[in-house]
Order: sequence, then structure tokens, then C-alpha cells
Amino acid sequence: MAKNIFFTCLMALFTLVACNKPAVPTHIDIYEQFQSQYVPERAIRVWVPESNDTVDRYDVLYMHDGWMLFDTSITWNHQEWGVDEAMDSLIRLGYIRPTIVVGIDNMTSMADRISEYCPDDVAQLLPEGKALYDGLIPMKGNDYLRFLVDEVKPFIDSIYPTYPDRDHTWIMGSSCGGLISSYALCKYPDIFAGAACLSTHSTLTININNPDSDGITAYRTYLQQHLPVNSCLLYFDRGDQTLDANYEASQDAINAMLTDASWDDTHFLYRFFPGHAHDENSWRSRLDIPLRFLLKR
Repeated sequence: MAKNIFFTCLMALFTLVACNKPAVPTHIDIYEQFQSQYVPERAIRVWVPESNDTVDRYDVLYMHDGWMLFDTSITWNHQEWGVDEAMDSLIRLGYIRPTIVVGIDNMTSMADRISEYCPDDVAQLLPEGKALYDGLIPMKGNDYLRFLVDEVKPFIDSIYPTYPDRDHTWIMGSSCGGLISSYALCKYPDIFAGAACLSTHSTLTININNPDSDGITAYRTYLQQHLPVNSCLLYFDRGDQTLDANYEASQDAINAMLTDASWDDTHFLYRFFPGHAHDENSWRSRLDIPLRFLLKR
């Protein structure tokens, strides 16, 4: 009797350890100083799913702020998206297609990061004399996207067994990374089949207490004019804490515009997360939702 109880408890302990053991990716390849003719060099981090004999090629998800995606030991706030664990789990469960994740490091300066994630062409829709971010931030989003599309993507497709076509190529980011992801879907609709934009910085402002109403309107108008309605996948979300608390009006206006443009539930998904803040822990906690939306089997 005592022996059976001991054996049962031991098996339960083994089961608990196995269930809570974090999934470990096969590997993350890091290209430390990836050169570009458009932007300064930076690291490119490539997560590859565990080898599967039944999989010949993979989808590719491009993500911004690459150094914040996989490893808390190198992040400035000791938080991470947990992309490798989320992808590994969802692939194993059969919820999403086997997909390689390419994390592109951002520039460490906040101003440089905002600059590279700035949707340049939106400025053409501003009133005369107006500029995005009050003209304090150079607009380099077009150069950043040229870097991604003309240099990073061809490199990835040449090194890894990918499906290089549009229907298997995706993009995702948060905050200003959400801006550049939605902008990429407009600029390169023949390259990306969908974008996930978490906590998108839809106020286009540096001063969070002074949203740029002209910039907000111009961004929304640009999306209305250039997004390929119901021929791609588009995900937006937001929380209501910290910086996300400032996005309610601008994001609601975008959602209304998309609804008026007849986007259907198959192609457009919006989620609101009460209590979620503008940080990696919040994005990590809901990452499965945009991943399953973009990459569903």
C-alpha cells in the first residue's frame, strides 16, 4: 500500500515537471552585424522550429525589436515576448503552420527607433507645414522597409528552407513596431499576406499628453487608401494601462474606418485587453492570439 502511494506520488511529480518544462527551440541563429545599404548594421535573430521530417519548407514571420523577443538576459527591462516558447507550443499543438521567426534588432536610441518605424508616406496627407512627430524625428521608415524587403528577406530565403511567396510571409510588431507593420502591409501588399499590430502607437506623438490629431487622421486616411481590403490579414489590439491608455480614441477610429470599408471577421481581428500595459509581459501573455490569427492551419 505504502509502496503504491509512493509510486503514485513520484509519477505525479514527474508529470508536473514534464508539463512545466519550457519548450526549447532547436536553435536561434544570430547574425551579429548584418550589413545594409539603407540602414545601420544590426543583429538579425532567426528562430527555427524543431526539425520535422514531414516539413519541407516554412512560412516566415518578420518581427521588429528583435532583441526583445527571445531572451530576458539581454533586454533593457528584463522582459521578453517569449516568441520561441509560444511558437514551439503552438506548432507542436498543431494550431499554427511551421514558421521561422526573423527578429530584426532595433536601434538602441529611442529617437532612432521611432525614426525607422515612422510611416514616411503618411506625411504627404498632413496639412501644409505640418510634419510627423512635429518634425523632430527624421522619417526613415521607407529605408527600413527597403532593408527588410530587399536585403533581409532575400538572405533568409537563400539560407533557410522557406516559402518565399506572399502567402507565407508575415510581419508583426508592437507600439511603433505596430505602425511600421501596418505600413508595410500598405507599401508591400505583394510581399506580406498579413500584419499583426499590438498596442500600435496610433497617436504618432512623442509627448503622450499631446496626441497629434493631424497625424492620427493622416495615418488613418493612409490605411484607408492603401490597405488591400479583405485580401490580407490584419490584427490590431491594445490594453488600457500605461501608454496603451492613450490609444483608445485613435484605435477606435481606425477600427470604425475598417468596418466602414467592409473588412470582414475573416480578415480583420481587433482585441481589447483590460489591465494590459505597454510592455513585453503584456504582449507575451496574449501573443498566441495574433499568431493563431496569422498562421492558423
